[in-house]
Amino acid sequence: MSRIRTTPSNTIRLFELHRTFPDDPPAFAGVAIKDYWSRGESESLGGNGPVFTYSVFNMANGDKIFGRFDGVAQATAGQSADKRTVVGNLVLTGGTGKMRGIRGTLHVLTNVDLSKGLNDTWYEGENWMEKD
Repeated sequence: MSRIRTTPSNTIRLFELHRTFPDDPPAFAGVAIKDYWSRGESESLGGNGPVFTYSVFNMANGDKIFGRFDGVAQATAGQSADKRTVVGNLVLTGGTGKMRGIRGTLHVLTNVDLSKGLNDTWYEGENWMEKD
């Protein structure tokens, strides 16, 4: 993670997240997700601000699914700015192989603790396959 402090309370972050699913991985179209990468940026003023990422789901069969997340980070008043909740939508924009025509929207809720390098994320949404 790269962090640029523009003022004492304003920070711009460039980051990369890697998620793995060792037990009971989620799946798209019956194919398990092997791992998931998100690369993006956030701008925080006191723990609040926009978050944007580009995402790649690497599937167990070698296919990939691509998406773009657009959300907002929100810190609770009186709480450390390192702790926040991020909410937004991950739009699935396509993929490779069997996943080439995938489209959809996942609603995302993430609880973050930057001081510990932890995040806990919940996804809910729908996806479908478009015909060529």
